[in-house]
Parts: sequence; C-alpha cells; structure tokens
Amino acid sequence: MKYQFIYLFLMLPVFFSCNKNQLTVPPVNSNDNLANTQTIAATVMKNMEGVYSLSNGSIGLGTEFVCKVSKTKVSFFSNQSGLFFILSYGLNNSDGSIQFSGFWRNAANADQGTINFSVATADGALDLIKNGIATNIQLKGNFNSPAQPISIKYKRPFSQYVLTHEFSILAHGGIPVKTNPPFATNSLSGVSHAEDYGANGIEIDIQLTKDNVPICMHDPSFDNRLTQKGPLYGKFSDFNFDFLQQYVSLVDGQKIPSLAQALRTFVDSTTMKYVWMDVKGDPDIFKYMEPVVRDAYAHARAVNRDVTIFAGLPSEDVMAEYQKQPTYGASFPCMCELSLQDAIDNHCQFFAPRYTLGLLLDDVNKGHTLGIKSLTWTLSDNTTILSYLQNGKFDGFLSDNTPYVVYDYYALY
Repeated sequence: MKYQFIYLFLMLPVFFSCNKNQLTVPPVNSNDNLANTQTIAATVMKNMEGVYSLSNGSIGLGTEFVCKVSKTKVSFFSNQSGLFFILSYGLNNSDGSIQFSGFWRNAANADQGTINFSVATADGALDLIKNGIATNIQLKGNFNSPAQPISIKYKRPFSQYVLTHEFSILAHGGIPVKTNPPFATNSLSGVSHAEDYGANGIEIDIQLTKDNVPICMHDPSFDNRLTQKGPLYGKFSDFNFDFLQQYVSLVDGQKIPSLAQALRTFVDSTTMKYVWMDVKGDPDIFKYMEPVVRDAYAHARAVNRDVTIFAGLPSEDVMAEYQKQPTYGASFPCMCELSLQDAIDNHCQFFAPRYTLGLLLDDVNKGHTLGIKSLTWTLSDNTTILSYLQNGKFDGFLSDNTPYVVYDYYALY
C-alpha cells in the first residue's frame, strides 16, 4: 500500500487546550548534595519502607507519608491528597550521612518544586546502612526556593495485612498522574518510571502495524492527542514499524515503542510485577503477540525477575481473536473485562470490571474461590479510590492517579 502524506498547518491551541494532554516534566534539581556520594543498594534502601510523620517544619507537603522504594528512587506519598516526592540518593563517605535530592509534585494540579533531605549517622543512617534498620530514621531538609524546612521521621512499618496481601496498583497507559503527566502515554519513559510514582504494574495498549509488529498505542489512527503533528494520516496499521519509528513521535518526542521494547524495559529497568496488555483486536493479533510475550518471559527468568504479563479481553471481538490462538491461552495468563463467567469460560486468571459497575462483591468473592483475581478500572479521583478500598474486595486498581492509591492503601490497612 502506498504511504499517504498530507501537509497541514499546526493547530497548537487545539492541542494545548486540555490539561490532560499537556506534559509537565519534573523540575530540575541541581543535586549538589549528591556530589561525590556513593551508590547504595536498593535492597538496603528497601528497608526504609513504612509510614512516616512530620516531625518539624512546614506542613505544606502534608503531615503523614507512605514511603515506597523503586529500583532507583525513594518516594513519599502524602496524606495531603495527591502530593508526593521522588528522591535520588547516595551515601556521603565523609560523614556517613545519606543524602536525598529530587522533586515534589501535586498530582491534582501539577504544582511542583525541588526538595532535598539528609539523614545523619545519629539520625538513622548508620543503622540503615550497617544493619538494615530504619525505625529511628529522621530526614531533615527543605523544599522550594526560598527554602522551607521540613523534617519527617519513621512512624511505623506497614501493617501485617499489607505485608502479606498483594495489592496491584497499575498505571493507566503507563501514566501515573492524570493532570499534566510527566511523559507520554504508552511510552518507554512511562514503563521505566511509573514505579517511582507508586505503581507496581502498568497497563499498555496494543495495536498491530502493517508488518504485524505489536506496538504500544491506544488509538488506531494518528491524532494530536498522542503523537506530534506531522505529515502522516490514516491508521497505524497502514505503516510498517520501521517507518513509524523514523517519522512519528509521541507528544513528548519519544518514539512509539514496540511491545518487545516495552517488555524488555519493564523487565530490565523496573522491579514492577504486572503488565496488563489492553489488546485492541487486530486480526490475528495473538499470533503475533505470542512470540513477543514468550521471549519476555524467557528473559525475565534469565535475570531472575518474577513478572506476570497478561492479555486483556475487553470485547467479544478480542475474545474471538484470543480463541483463534489456543496456544496463547495455554501458555500465558489472560484477563477478561466482560463478565466473571467469560473469565471462567476462557480460563482467565483475572477478571476486570469497569468501576462504574460497582463493587460486585458476589462476583469478586466467587472469583476468589476459583483462584481468579479481580481488578477494577479506571479509578482517578481520591473519593472513589478510598471508597473502593474501604468497601470493596478487589485485588488491585488500574489508575491514572497512582499516588492517591498508594497513600490510601498503605496507610489504611
């Protein structure tokens, strides 16, 4: 098929009229306090996880915080709804302190700024580094310019329930905040950084190109919501993958990733466990996804990563495509959005009803007796998130505001 071109004038006011389509990259922090610091193993920093409280200074960022550790960052999620901070860290060999540098952000309105902390040896740095003990840690620092002081200290570990019950927090399209996200939907930056924002899994959308390469893209055709305006129009399935890589960019300038690239990044650059592939239903899509998913599982085993990569069945058409490829169903997990009975009939490991259907307590309980986990989608506002945590029995949420879920879940139980 001949490639189609059309040259149009840019219509930036249309694109920038909606906050959810604008990007707000994190502020630049000079990281002066990290100069000449030594790397600390993430396994050591993992011991910091727990609930912290404000001990001194400004209440501007909240008074209680949930601490979570990703592969390369330490993140705190505030009881002041939607606020969080993401920190790089290092060991100062000259005085034994642990230095932190990063940014704070409000998920609701994109307010943000820089933030720095230090943990002195007497304030818990020595115990953490030498013994993996975090119970007496106190972080002292400041945020913004002019600087406002803030000090937070370890309050308690996560509850026994949290430590023994896995709860999935999946970033919708790899995007952890809905308003002015930091990177493009379905991008490699989303895959590699979503866990810094509290996610332990991601959801990505899957389409096929003309040469049957599974790519991460939500919409079937070009539009200014997801890609930069350019000369191409039509469907992504009209073009080969290499051509798209050369001539098309996501809204933040990244290239459209293949499913293979996204899964390799997921395995190598994160500690997250779950990938929900939202399959859009191109003909024979499971035939072309199967070897990609198989390779990703093989690579994960080779690098000692425990991952679960499951295909979503959101419609009758996609379910029919899934049933055309029985080897896929025999080898890899799936998730059905249609009904619990459809999940049972297709031997799915997950059931995922839309949140507007309610708590579906009977279905969720029945699924649990059959070994089927239940997720719900897509939860965005804090009121709904908290209500579903308090009253529901789901095993996880798909959300485009993961910081809300992180604080509410880890502080609630």
